[in-house]
Amino acid sequence: MNNYVNRKWMGALSIIVLGSTLAACTGGETGKNPEPGKGEAPSASSKPVTLKAFETDINNPIPPGNSMSIPTIAYLGNKTNTILDVTFLSHGKYNEQLRLKMAAGEYPDFYWTGGFANEETLANGMVLPLNELIDKHGPNLKKVIPQSAWDAVTLKGQIMAIPRFSGGGTDTDRLIYVRKDYLDKVGAKIPSTSDEFLDMLRLLRDKDPDGNGKDDTIPFSGRQSFGWMENIFGMWGVDPSANILYNNEIIPGYLHPNMKPALEFIRTMYKEKLLDQEFLSNTGSIFTQKLNSGQAASYNHTVEQIADFQKAIQDANKNHKVDVVAIPTPKGKGYTGPVGNRKYPFGVSTIVMKTTKHPVEVIKLFDWIASEEGQVYVDIGIEGDTYRKEGDKYIYDSANDKNKANLRSVFAVTPLYFNKQTIQARYSPEAMKRIDQAYEIARKEGLPNPTVAMPKPKALSENPELSWYSSSMIQETMTKIVYGELPVDYFDTFVQDIRKQGGNQLIKEMTEWYNNNKTK
Repeated sequence: MNNYVNRKWMGALSIIVLGSTLAACTGGETGKNPEPGKGEAPSASSKPVTLKAFETDINNPIPPGNSMSIPTIAYLGNKTNTILDVTFLSHGKYNEQLRLKMAAGEYPDFYWTGGFANEETLANGMVLPLNELIDKHGPNLKKVIPQSAWDAVTLKGQIMAIPRFSGGGTDTDRLIYVRKDYLDKVGAKIPSTSDEFLDMLRLLRDKDPDGNGKDDTIPFSGRQSFGWMENIFGMWGVDPSANILYNNEIIPGYLHPNMKPALEFIRTMYKEKLLDQEFLSNTGSIFTQKLNSGQAASYNHTVEQIADFQKAIQDANKNHKVDVVAIPTPKGKGYTGPVGNRKYPFGVSTIVMKTTKHPVEVIKLFDWIASEEGQVYVDIGIEGDTYRKEGDKYIYDSANDKNKANLRSVFAVTPLYFNKQTIQARYSPEAMKRIDQAYEIARKEGLPNPTVAMPKPKALSENPELSWYSSSMIQETMTKIVYGELPVDYFDTFVQDIRKQGGNQLIKEMTEWYNNNKTK
């Protein structure tokens, strides 16, 4: 996905700022707060309200027609006394399409975002603060979402989004995965250093781990814009799409000196064909296909999906005993600091617009989703359709849920690996063991993230070329270094050029925000 916090492409259009101050409506009754776990049931006599939403399709097919004609969406609407008008936008172009709709004045009541701090709606004062609404109508939201996630979406005391928090008791959710069955076959060991990681990849390249007599195994795969390679950069404690404190300044991660050895490492991977030679052209669907087919022997991905990949790869390779395992991020050569992926207390979030006429109903909708009943719906679907009950036990029909789960997951506020009952329904004991092992590793990793909840700096709005994913200049330079078209030492010149072309102003604004908002 990607789809991940602040890891996204930004289009060229600007969101139109509303010409007048938008006053938030507060309709609905504010009587006694409901008990946590039960949700605030809609009045039987009240008419359902229409809520317009923009959501990602997560690279999955969406049934045609009105969204309320889709049983999965209609169920949610009926449970929350709403008529849901949901527009699913293509995941790969989600931000571009979202901005086009906003620029055309097409505002939803709420929308999904893979980020938060860089939302232009936030910077332009178009987002509705949620404190009072959540206090009155969100007991389940308050109960299940940890304070660290609320803090990450709070600006100057105002809650500005509904976060989907990270699972497993960790704020970092990405790890490197390897085919342990392949390692055993080629005689490779779990690497603990970057040099050992290269040795592992060389064995996977040279020794035909799938035994088909063809040179078709990809030792490590990634995707467009250096996506899903966070833990490779993280071997040297950097995340190019994040910000980092360095020499008393907040700088973009892609300007940190440790990017240089990381790029040199990726250059070696590419030159020796240890890295997917098509990684920079891999779309989300192509990348996923390479993982699910078992063609990629190692890759970077989210923690909670390890069991899903294990099943998909095993299903595609029934004649082999597949064993996908998470490994600790190896230490980069010459580096001794923290490794892994940058810490973030939530993965995605929901933004509520000031233009909504039904803010109470939006909060009630998500409060029901946060309830026990709502968690079951998001995780395993609808009773009688995608699961059945045997006593207190849920029996999940994953095959029947294949094209329905994504329709629900975009509304989730809890991670999949959270609800004890649905965990047991979704995963076998072996799968739970695999996921628990991955989370145990993730809890020991993570890079500091000093600008959680920082609004988009003015310098970045004025110069989008300073953004890692939206900058053709940055991506082109990094690509040329990896491809060997520029020397690795050119990185030093690149840093100087970026600083001259607006980078110094961006660093100044981020550092001032950090000094004014973060406790040392």
